[in-house]
Amino acid sequence: MDIEKKKKIKKLGILIKQERDAKNLSLREFAKKVGVSHVAISHIEYGKVEAKKETLVKIARILNYDKDKLLAKASKIDDDIENMLYEKSNSVPSFLRTAKDLTEEQIKTITKQMKKMRDGNS
Repeated sequence: MDIEKKKKIKKLGILIKQERDAKNLSLREFAKKVGVSHVAISHIEYGKVEAKKETLVKIARILNYDKDKLLAKASKIDDDIENMLYEKSNSVPSFLRTAKDLTEEQIKTITKQMKKMRDGNS
């Protein structure tokens, strides 16, 4: 595993621990809700292991944290987004490559416009 990936995993673990602490969940209580051992959660929080996508989705749900944000921080994507990439493979990759150099504010503006288009309010 390369250094950048290790840094991301460590940052993700710190985020998960901060969110768990903010919810006043003990390690064992949290692990039970996630459906893994407390040792597994500890390893995730300390960046010793890379959590599976399914585990991260459960963690996000329990912490009431946006699952797409959590998955993105883990360099993973949810199944519905993965399916969209497959189904719209002619346009989505190009769209994402174009968007990569936009500012956060520009992306928010585009997202609002896309929601309007989706809802028929363009």
